[in-house]
Amino acid sequence: MKIKTRIIATSCVIVLWFNNLSILAQTQNTNLDFGNPTTEEMKMTSCSIEPNAPAVVLCKLDNVNYDIRDGNFCVVYDIKERIKILKPEGKDYANVSINYVDFQRNPMNSEKIDGLKAVAFNMTDGKIVKTKMDDKLVFRERLDKEDMLIKFTVPQVKVGTVIEYQYKIVSPLYYNIRNWYAQTSIPTMYSYYHLVVPEYFQFNMENTSMYKMEQKLNITGCAFNYGGSSLNCNGCEYKFTACDMPSIKEDGFVWHAKDYCNKVTAELNSIHLPGDSYQNYAQDWKDIDKSLLEDDDFGHRMKKSNPFKDEMMAAKIYNLKDNTEKIVAIYQLLKKKLKWNGDYGFWGRSSRNILKDGSGDNADINFVLINMLNDAGVKAVPVVMSTRDNGRLPLTYPSMKFLNTFVVGAYTNDSTMVFIDSSIDDGYLNVLPPKLLTDRARIIAKDNCKWVNLQYIAQAKENIKVIAQLNPQGVLTGMVKSTSMNNFAARVRNEFKQAKDSADFVSKKAQEEGLEITDYKITDRTSFSPSVCETYSFSKNCEATSDHIYVNPLVIIPIKENPFTATERKLPIEFPYKQSILLNVHITIPEGYIVEEKGNGARIETPNKEISCNIRCAVDDKTSFVQYKLDINDTFFGVTDYNMVKDVYAKICEYSKNMLVLKKM
Repeated sequence: MKIKTRIIATSCVIVLWFNNLSILAQTQNTNLDFGNPTTEEMKMTSCSIEPNAPAVVLCKLDNVNYDIRDGNFCVVYDIKERIKILKPEGKDYANVSINYVDFQRNPMNSEKIDGLKAVAFNMTDGKIVKTKMDDKLVFRERLDKEDMLIKFTVPQVKVGTVIEYQYKIVSPLYYNIRNWYAQTSIPTMYSYYHLVVPEYFQFNMENTSMYKMEQKLNITGCAFNYGGSSLNCNGCEYKFTACDMPSIKEDGFVWHAKDYCNKVTAELNSIHLPGDSYQNYAQDWKDIDKSLLEDDDFGHRMKKSNPFKDEMMAAKIYNLKDNTEKIVAIYQLLKKKLKWNGDYGFWGRSSRNILKDGSGDNADINFVLINMLNDAGVKAVPVVMSTRDNGRLPLTYPSMKFLNTFVVGAYTNDSTMVFIDSSIDDGYLNVLPPKLLTDRARIIAKDNCKWVNLQYIAQAKENIKVIAQLNPQGVLTGMVKSTSMNNFAARVRNEFKQAKDSADFVSKKAQEEGLEITDYKITDRTSFSPSVCETYSFSKNCEATSDHIYVNPLVIIPIKENPFTATERKLPIEFPYKQSILLNVHITIPEGYIVEEKGNGARIETPNKEISCNIRCAVDDKTSFVQYKLDINDTFFGVTDYNMVKDVYAKICEYSKNMLVLKKM
């Protein structure tokens, strides 16, 4: 065992050495001289990392240092980027947006953008022509009370152009270091991050890297001009270098692509400024729990009085014996009184302002919901999280700064909790919007703070029953009854609301299923309930010749096309929720026809049944019966699972093309 361990350790050193050597060679070949693109860069027509990429980041340099300005520490981000445009669609990368903090009520503590420059380089008659960006092409847009956006467009950009831009962000928020990402939505040939942190500030650093990245840590000297005198100290110097990084893009099967790219994050641990007392910010999750419970804008909001006490008494909600009935009744009353404004928040505003406006973000209204539930004798607590589209919480250290909202957990009895959020318009208890179905949410309760996985609280289900008759002309007619539950029910309700009217909704449904639909009815569409039921008549023209009829015995095909067709995938696969579809189809065969070809049953599944599709068939000369059951029992599949998922989906889609062939006697 000792020899085996020693061999493995030696191998790791050799691999690391070669990786660093490769990066060193790439660094030596990278043009770091901004303002002077090379002839090779100008003549470049494709990217070796991704030949079909519309553009490529040639060089990305981020230098981050501390400084003292106006008598206070600040962080200065010096950003430089060079991009090559390779295809017409790559011209969009000449439109750049930069987010920065700008407190509307406190400009002195706001970030500033300095030294913004952008240029385009084009090859004309064998010479490199430089075009500078006019300041008139720079615009600012306020996103909210704390965030601004600066936008600019690099001029004279076409296929073959090399663009460069650089700027500095001067941030008085010295206790917060921005996340750094080595990758972007296009491939990156060279990315470098240089960070120097004075010894006065201690941070927990976390770096993730799916691809090789050189990392170095040194002790270096720092010098500052503080109050007219020199201030010298040691500092930690971090260097991260990454080369030949593939693009990282959002798609329909990943919630936050940046979770899986090469990145560096930092969380403040402690501050000890000269002449000041030591301040310890090191926390574990118990410290964060306590901090939230004691916070005026969070924990104390849970102790406010119920603003709708009279309305609850009038509705006799206090008389209800069952806690589930109470929760439902209170939520329905709340939604009549307060409207969700479409935003998600964390720190709630005062109840007075919310009631005055009659609306608020989900945190505003959730605090009122907690007050109402507790007043009715239903224990209710916040369940905090980072939403799935905001990214995962760091794994190596606790962090409050990544928390961006919470849902309400309410106890139906001493041990069972249901989850609800004021953003729900189409769901029910435990039927949250997919972005809130995180696998790592934390219950904030006085005596029982703990983690909970919200991805498994309610499986989306659909039960479809088709009864149909086929006539000798190949026309299939019949009835469909479809009951959707939980998130599938929420999806139906949402799609109905998004349609122009009911006719538009039915038309889209008919087109999607390849049917002519009449007599469509839907029940519980506007109810606060876990299910929706749809019934309708349909007709479908099947392929028919003088002596044969070809009909797909499934009629309604749950998975028509395989969404996973790429040769390889660089990101994991994340489904929104667990799901199950049960389809039963009965078709009466016309007289005078016999079955010439029929499909057999099948069992298509991954080795551990994370995805399974079981099909049973029973066919005679009078009736065709097919039962199709699809289950997706897991919500996460790693990159190494991609071929497994791809193959299962391909087999399911291939089976769904099978035809029932009838021959005229």
